[in-house]
Amino acid sequence: MTLNRISPEAARLARRPVLQAAVTAGARCGDREQCRDLLDRNRSAPPAIWAAQQAAAQKLCAGCPVRPACEELALRYGEGGRNSDDQVRGGRTGQQLAIDREIRQADRLAVAAAADWQHLLEANAAARERFTLAYVMESGPVAKTGLRRDVVERVGAMVMRVADRGEAWGVAVYNASDIDVTDDFAFAREDQPVAA
Repeated sequence: MTLNRISPEAARLARRPVLQAAVTAGARCGDREQCRDLLDRNRSAPPAIWAAQQAAAQKLCAGCPVRPACEELALRYGEGGRNSDDQVRGGRTGQQLAIDREIRQADRLAVAAAADWQHLLEANAAARERFTLAYVMESGPVAKTGLRRDVVERVGAMVMRVADRGEAWGVAVYNASDIDVTDDFAFAREDQPVAA
């Protein structure tokens, strides 16, 4: 799976940020206004015009490399309805999406949506998590507090290079509960390459 092409099975297993990134990066309709007009029905358009637009939209979607990702997003997040025929997403009409979502794939989609929410909650918690990076230099002990994980990795890698020269020692990382979590970071593991 790449962001410019995604299989139906990969789309079913992917989390929402990956699906959205794939659609944003590779959708044939993209941000083109004329495509948006095809995908959503103008309420004043007569049924014959909408039928032609719908067929054109489905043809556009059929050749799209990320069509499965677009369809999966539409299924998971409630696009379309059984009583309305006003859109095409991932090559499927709103009615087709609603029937799949409510009847054919309801259990799978409920699990996928719950996993997306769990992923979002974990990502938000990780973004709020703060750490203390502590080490000793000739000038004395140093403690950098309130650092995000990515900052600890970056600064920790620099401190480890200084430690390799013998100018720093006792490098450790502590979480908010003052528990040593140094081994949770790539910069502290000798078997992991460290990005500069």
